Amino acid sequence: MLCATTAAIGLSAGCLADDASQPADDDGDDATDDDNGSPTDGSEDDPDPVGNAIEDLPDGLAEGRTLTYQSPASSEPDITVLRDAERATEWLDERESLHNADAVATFIDATDFETSILVSLSDEAPTPCYEVVLEAITIETDESGDSDSSAGETETSGSDEHSAAEDEALVLEAAVRETADDQVCAQSITTVGRLVRVTFESEPLTTVSATLVGHDGSTYGATMGSDSGSASASSSVGSEGTGSESQSSDS
Repeated sequence: MLCATTAAIGLSAGCLADDASQPADDDGDDATDDDNGSPTDGSEDDPDPVGNAIEDLPDGLAEGRTLTYQSPASSEPDITVLRDAERATEWLDERESLHNADAVATFIDATDFETSILVSLSDEAPTPCYEVVLEAITIETDESGDSDSSAGETETSGSDEHSAAEDEALVLEAAVRETADDQVCAQSITTVGRLVRVTFESEPLTTVSATLVGHDGSTYGATMGSDSGSASASSSVGSEGTGSESQSSDS
C-alpha cells in the first residue's frame, strides 16, 4: 500500500483572457511564476519561458513546469505519460486542433527525457471557461516493498537502491475547474488539458499514478509503469471502478 512521503502542493486556477469564449495562452496559476506561455517571452537566463513553474516540489524532484492547452472537440478523460521525444511528437501530431500548438511544441522541445517525463491530463468541459488544475504532486512509497527489500538484501547495495526506486511512484492529482465565476462563456464542448513536466534529481521513476476529477465530479484514474508498457485505469462517479487501457510509456 502506498503512503505519502512528501507533502502535496496546491495550485490555484487563473482566469482566461478578455474574450471568455477563447482559450487563454497559458494557465496563469497564482502559485507559479509570471510566464505567460508565449514561446518568445523570457530573458536570456530563462531558456524555457513556456509554462509555469511548480513551486515547493517534493524531495526527489529537481524541477516541475506545467502548460495548459485546449482544443474545440469533445473527448473522453485521458491520462498519458510521455517518456521520450518520439512519443511526445506523436502525441502532439495527434492533436492538430490545439489552440496553442506552437507553445506546446516548444514546451516539449525543451524537455530533457533523460531526466524528465511529461504527463498529459485532459477531459471534456462544457465551455472554454474551464481548465485542468494540478492540485497535488507527491512521491509515494510502498512501505511493504521497502521492508521486504531491506530484510532480504544485505550484500548488493546497488540492487537495494534500484529496488527502492521501483517501490516509489510519482502521484499527481488534478481536477477540471472553472477559471472564473464572474465570466460568461458560450456553451461549446471543449477539451481542456494540462501538460506536466517533471524533472527528477536522478533517473525518472518507472511508476506514475494520476487522478483526474471531471467538471461533473466524476473521477478517472490511471497507474502506468514503464517496465510493463501498460496501464490500469478506472473511472467512477463517487467511487472508483476498475478497467484497463493500453498505454505507451517506454523509457
